[in-house]
Amino acid sequence: MSALRLWWDTARGILMTAPREHLDGVRSDVGFALHTLRRQKGFTAVAVLALAVGIGANTAVFTIVNGVLLQALPYQGPERLVLLFEQLPNAPFKFGFSPPDFEIVRDLARSYSRFAAYRNVGLELSGVATPERLNGARVSPGLFAVLGVGPAIGRALTEDDDRQDAKVAVVSHNLWTQTFGRDPSTVGGAISLDGQPYTVVGIMPEGFVFPPRKAGLNGRPADVFVPMSFTRFERQAFGMLYNNTVVARLASGVSIEQARAELSSLVPTVTDRYPPPLQAFTAKLSIPITPLREETVAGSRRLLLVLMAAVGLVLLIACADVACLILTRSASRQRELAIRAALGASRIRIVRQLLTEAAVLGAAGSALGLLLAYWLTRVLLFLAGEKLPRMESIGFDYRIVLFAVALALITPLAFGVVPAIRAARATTGDALKETARALRPTRRRLSLLGLLVVGQFAIALVLSVGAGLLVRSFIRLVQTDPGFRPAQTVRATMTLPIGRYRTPEQVKAFYQRAIDSVRAAPGVLAIGAGSDLPLGVRDRQAFSADPSAQPIPQQSRLMAPTWTAGSYFEALGITLVRGRFFTDADGPRSERVVIINDRLARLLWPNSDPVGRRIRRGLDIVENQNPWLTIVGVVGDVKQSGLDTPAVAQMYVPLAQDDAGGALLRTVNVVVRSTRDPVSLIADVRGGLKALDTALPVLMQTLEDMVAASLQPQRFGLTVMMLFAGVALTLAAFGVYGVLANAVAQQTHEIGVRVALGATRASVMRLVFHRALGLMGIGLAVGSAGALAATRTMAGLLFEIRPTDAASFLGAAACLAAVALVASLVPAWRATRVDPLAALRME
Repeated sequence: MSALRLWWDTARGILMTAPREHLDGVRSDVGFALHTLRRQKGFTAVAVLALAVGIGANTAVFTIVNGVLLQALPYQGPERLVLLFEQLPNAPFKFGFSPPDFEIVRDLARSYSRFAAYRNVGLELSGVATPERLNGARVSPGLFAVLGVGPAIGRALTEDDDRQDAKVAVVSHNLWTQTFGRDPSTVGGAISLDGQPYTVVGIMPEGFVFPPRKAGLNGRPADVFVPMSFTRFERQAFGMLYNNTVVARLASGVSIEQARAELSSLVPTVTDRYPPPLQAFTAKLSIPITPLREETVAGSRRLLLVLMAAVGLVLLIACADVACLILTRSASRQRELAIRAALGASRIRIVRQLLTEAAVLGAAGSALGLLLAYWLTRVLLFLAGEKLPRMESIGFDYRIVLFAVALALITPLAFGVVPAIRAARATTGDALKETARALRPTRRRLSLLGLLVVGQFAIALVLSVGAGLLVRSFIRLVQTDPGFRPAQTVRATMTLPIGRYRTPEQVKAFYQRAIDSVRAAPGVLAIGAGSDLPLGVRDRQAFSADPSAQPIPQQSRLMAPTWTAGSYFEALGITLVRGRFFTDADGPRSERVVIINDRLARLLWPNSDPVGRRIRRGLDIVENQNPWLTIVGVVGDVKQSGLDTPAVAQMYVPLAQDDAGGALLRTVNVVVRSTRDPVSLIADVRGGLKALDTALPVLMQTLEDMVAASLQPQRFGLTVMMLFAGVALTLAAFGVYGVLANAVAQQTHEIGVRVALGATRASVMRLVFHRALGLMGIGLAVGSAGALAATRTMAGLLFEIRPTDAASFLGAAACLAAVALVASLVPAWRATRVDPLAALRME
């Protein structure tokens, strides 16, 4: 028993005293590290700043990656949510569900516990201090149950609301806060949407966002939700109105592969419900299914991962910079470390002290980097605009702080371990001698410094090549012909509320009144209006052509329709290829006419003039009662979606002859070309349009700004990549400068001997430049191989540029050569100032 007690007392003593002794040792090491770093303020400032830049850039980009890619969607069980689409084999994109297809699949599918449809709509909110245009959504009654999120106040939309087409609405927490001042009486109160009274029945929780931005066809977060309430016509609209997105929740135990297989089995049932003349058109219909999260972030994942890799490389360069600083500084500390070793300090003890100093640098760099990351994140979000998905989820939280702490723990290992071990090995008796030769660095240390600089050059080349590829891609994109001339042109966009503009005649009349109200403004050259504008044409419809056209598959007969009024083509600067533009003679009682784009002309009449031929909307079936339209002109192709997206077939119809656009016509886009500066023209245009309807919100924009906004995603990637490449080059320049300056300082004796033996200043400078260019050459060779491998991941981000583009590689190499030469100038100049007598006396 006494032996057991003795063992217990001994063990308890060790357990109680060891942590205290260890803590005392750590406290002593940290105190000595702080004292040492305070004495060398220049070294400390440069090292902390380099680490702060690397850690701050990584933390900022990780903040965005965390919000967009890592955080779960703000719905219950988001991993079970999927989006469903329809697609034809020759169609270049997926499209939404038609109302009858949605109801068929909803009633038959068994792989889903809940099923809902939604569609973005624009709604005018009036009756408030400032009328505004809202992003709204028509939703089927089961939507909130599918998402597993209900209103925080009030109730959700019900089956009765949908069946009765009730004028009720659920509003977002953001709208409730900003417009209604969080007034509890909003629930049960009346609001005016599109000129019609609605009763607010619910308010969604704070942070609820739906639809997710960029999630498929209907990817605009809504401020207000109203019942879908399909009309009788919509329920019978087979082959039309493919504009509803379907969201569903997988049933328990059902995988997405099983759900996909069930949808495939339902396709024949869906197509059998179509009228017989349309069944050939939908014979090869498919129903793709995609996880909601994947559909939301897929378009941004590649760019964000490339940027994350880029900032990771920046951090490696920063760590290499600090390692170089520590290695050059260790030469002056050899005597200090040797004395500590002579007094009994083991190599492990010395390594621990040096690693503690590295950890202090890492902690300081991480703290400063966290502050830098907060500012840099705001800059990145400003550059991204609203083009990134899930921007509402991007923000600082505990994950960001943990990430910065992790970098603070990891980076000292990256830049501190090797220098610490090398310094500990150098604690020999020779270091106690105070001669310059004794303190001169060994070839091994100089080789390690050179290796670090080579690594910096190689990494900087990879980043520079990536930035160069994006620059060349962006230049190609900007040089792409959009099909119209944006200079000195403005657009005014309004959406006519159904409450005040109920009939097609009222809508058509507004187009003409809008044109007339601005026509008299000073300097106006041309004015027109259309249902949409270039870079924003989203609708697609089937078409058929007369027998003279070249046969094409039914599934390929899709075109983009646009209804125009006034001098639409002249105002946009669209080129006339053949025939004529519309005139005032193309009225309701004259022959029905149409203008097509060059793409459609080459598709149907590749070897003949299409002017005088006829086309019509709808499939080539007996039941198609749409009128034939005679082609009177062919215009150049206009980019309908983006400058990087090929133009599709398009037809233009005069609004005076055809008002079949329905809801599409309620979006009025007035285009004005003038001799004046567009900015000064905006006030006149806004004033003229406001005089027509003071309650109507008007969006004003120059066409140059419209084009620039379409390039924002590419500009974001380019700007960020160039920023990080610039940081990498700067850090690499500091690395080259530090190594060369140290080499010159440590080779003072050798340089002095050379000068004493007759070496000229030019030959001394060549000696320094030769070392710099040698390191750069090796770095370029290594970096080129790395860039060839790394840039292949960027293929999806480039436009008409290959990842192996020679100009980008040569340009990046030239930039690095220039950086190496500039960084070598000061050390080379200092080398020429060495006094040979003073250098020889040092020995």
